[in-house]
Amino acid sequence: MMKHIENRRVLVTGSGRGIGNAIAHRFAHEGAKIQLVARTQSELDATRTELLALTSEVRATALDLQLPDSARQIVGEVADVWGGLDVLVTNAGAAAQGGFLELEDDAWQTGFGLKMFANLRVIKTAWPLLKASQGHLVMIGGGTGKTPDRQLSLVSAINGGQAALAKSIAEQGILDGIHVNLVQPGMVNTSRRQKLFENWAAQAGIGIENYLAQVAKEFRITRLGEPSDIADVVAFLCSDASRWIHGAIIDVDGGQTKAV
Repeated sequence: MMKHIENRRVLVTGSGRGIGNAIAHRFAHEGAKIQLVARTQSELDATRTELLALTSEVRATALDLQLPDSARQIVGEVADVWGGLDVLVTNAGAAAQGGFLELEDDAWQTGFGLKMFANLRVIKTAWPLLKASQGHLVMIGGGTGKTPDRQLSLVSAINGGQAALAKSIAEQGILDGIHVNLVQPGMVNTSRRQKLFENWAAQAGIGIENYLAQVAKEFRITRLGEPSDIADVVAFLCSDASRWIHGAIIDVDGGQTKAV
């Protein structure tokens, strides 16, 4: 057990499923207190039940973080119940795929509204709590921030903005004693992506395992990632062993990003 994480107060946005769910599980394994937040109550309830088998205190709050008052609500709940916050992981958000000529204006507003602006409001609202605890902030971006894709124009723009924002926030973190880093996942096999892969494998007329091996070969990566791969790195970045890693943009992608 990573004893420095035991009993830490942890808030993970977008924690109902996928990478956020795996991050919450990782901290729960270490005995942390977990605050889940996502839009779907049923997913949160299922996750909370799983986590209570691992740790003693798990809270679950269904909120649409795009609503301006939601950040004050969730951070206020944490402050009222726990009296502070030690770790914030901003993972909420998914954006429409497609080229810039195809996507309508509302897709851009929705994409930036959640993954960029909503998470930013949570960070700003939680900042005094993190400053008081000398805590950790880990932002979850994406590899297209460094290597944009023509068919992922919105995703690439958001992730690129996240990377620049993280560097700026990390500068403030130096002044305020808050440990700040950004993780950029590559091709992670979440439940949402698994369904896409299964459909594409069926269209190609091959089994899912063969299809996944083919995808890994085409992208020249060691293998597809699992949500737990990201969670392990996030947990390390919230440990004392990582304290001199600050303002870093860390690619966790099996070697997919070839840029220096």
